This record gives sequence, structure tokens and C-alpha cells, in this order.
Amino acid sequence: MRTNRITTSAAWYLSFLMGQASVLLGFMLAIGWMLAFALILPKGNGWATSPHATLPIEPPLIGLALGAVGLWLARWSREPIARYAVAGLIFNAIPLALVLLLAVLQMWLA
Repeated sequence: MRTNRITTSAAWYLSFLMGQASVLLGFMLAIGWMLAFALILPKGNGWATSPHATLPIEPPLIGLALGAVGLWLARWSREPIARYAVAGLIFNAIPLALVLLLAVLQMWLA
């Protein structure tokens, strides 16, 4: 079976790049937003009832998209490179869960 080495090599590099970008963004968001979540949640007179006590939902979605593209490109590569994209998906799911939990708490307590 003949395979195009340029396509598989380019898919490997792009998958590696997208996976690493997703991991770095997800790790940064997970650490930063865990600290922000700990500061926002117990707000003086109430529990995150202020309308300004929210975290944006777009950065974890961007990281999830980068990880999904990396995982999609890893299928064209014949080497095991998908682990970075999967780690990026996991790291970006943590801040997304924090955002959704904060939104649910605000709706429930407001």
C-alpha cells in the first residue's frame, strides 16, 4: 500500500502543534480559573450572586476546538500522536466545567 509521506508528515506536525496548543491553553486555564473560582465563589455577602462574577466560556471552547482539530488530524498520521490532543481536551474540560458550575450556582442562588 502506497501512502503519501508528505501528507502523513504534515498531519503529524499539525496534530502535534494543535495538541500542544490545546494542552498549554487548557493547563493555563485550569490552574488560573481554579484560583479565580476559589476567589469568586465565596463573595462577601453571598455566594457568587453578583452579575459581574462570571468567567467567560469562550477560552475553554477554543481549547476544546484546538484539541478536536488535533485529534482529527492525528487520524491521518500513522504514528501515535493523539495523546497530546486528548490531554488538551481533558485540560480544557476542567475550566468549562467550572464555568458551567458557576453559571448554575448563579441561577440557583439568584
